[in-house]
Amino acid sequence: MRDVKSIPVRLSWLAARQLKVWLWCEGCSHHKTLPVAPLVEKFGDAVLIELKSHFRCAACGGRDVFIRPDWHSAGWTRGVVSRHEKLPD
Repeated sequence: MRDVKSIPVRLSWLAARQLKVWLWCEGCSHHKTLPVAPLVEKFGDAVLIELKSHFRCAACGGRDVFIRPDWHSAGWTRGVVSRHEKLPD
């Protein structure tokens, strides 16, 4: 196993790679993607995971929202990607 240092994803990193943000409601499974540019305007170069508390589900109003880069629609992965799957090395 290789030793990997985890670095938090920042909005500027997503913007430079033209990635969107993917949100998933843990309560009702509603999900959507958001462009990064409006988030940068509102929050600056924030760490992505720190923005979690700023979102509420549009379907059920829940605040238990999972947030991550939208790897799939950008073509960085194949198949279904969730927080429960390990990305290939």
